[in-house]
Amino acid sequence: MVHMKEVKIGGCACVLVLLFSGLVACSGVFGSPLTDDVATLDTLRENIPKDYKIRVRYISKNVGGTCWVHLNLYPAESSLKNLALKFGNLSANRENITIFITMLQGLRFTIDNDELESTMQAFKCHYRSARWSTRRYFDHVKEVLVTFASTPRQFYCTPPPCPTPTAPPVMSDRRVIDRAIPGVLALVIIPCLAALALILRAVLRRKLCCAERRREQTNDMEPQSDPEASIDASHNGSESSFLNNQCRVQQVEDTGV
Repeated sequence: MVHMKEVKIGGCACVLVLLFSGLVACSGVFGSPLTDDVATLDTLRENIPKDYKIRVRYISKNVGGTCWVHLNLYPAESSLKNLALKFGNLSANRENITIFITMLQGLRFTIDNDELESTMQAFKCHYRSARWSTRRYFDHVKEVLVTFASTPRQFYCTPPPCPTPTAPPVMSDRRVIDRAIPGVLALVIIPCLAALALILRAVLRRKLCCAERRREQTNDMEPQSDPEASIDASHNGSESSFLNNQCRVQQVEDTGV
């Protein structure tokens, strides 16, 4: 009996140890959505062309400080959502990207959403947009996931002053005039050249019209070579010469008388 009790006690101890270890493991899983699926990022990175540029909005570490990882959670999630839309519904890449979107959403649920939103608004002027290569982009996502696992859920950050917009360089009056001269000359020369071209065109057209008119008048003044007209003219000439001769004979006769 004593031996059986010892066996039962030993068996219960083993069961308790297993339950406790399982509870610790489960509490670790439920306490943070981060799992071994982070290793899938390397596979996903190899499936996308290296020269592909992925748009991302981010805050650098030197600006975000201790809140760097919190401030990059939602931008990384939004960027992954846009990237997932580039693939079909049955694509393995889209399925893997959806896993990391879910992981980032789970990380956001572990912190105060209102506090995160107000902090993001305070750092709004410090966000930057860029297009990163595939390797750099997924390294950034992986760093956000891994860093958040060791980051306190409570956070408070004071944003640095917003960067002042850089004013365009002021040019001297001389440089302004030098740059304006070519434009002014172009505005003056181009219309003058166009007017000159129109004047030359009008003069040439007028000369051509005058030459054509002279040619038409010359053609109208040339006599027509009609054979009947030439016969009539010769006949009329002979008759007139005959009459003249008759008149002269008559005058001679009259004088003699």
